[in-house]
Amino acid sequence: MGFFVMIFSMIIGVFLIALGISLKKSKKSSFWNIVVSVIGIVLVLFAIWLGLPK
Repeated sequence: MGFFVMIFSMIIGVFLIALGISLKKSKKSSFWNIVVSVIGIVLVLFAIWLGLPK
């Protein structure tokens, strides 16, 4: 179960980071691209933490 959470968290996190970067390039909303990018970074860091040996 933890493996699947790690994989889905990494995929969603990378998608949100890419979405935040694309929103930043279009200059539509600076608040939302920061929020989306931060959530993506948090999800990627969570996936890395889940992958660490314990």
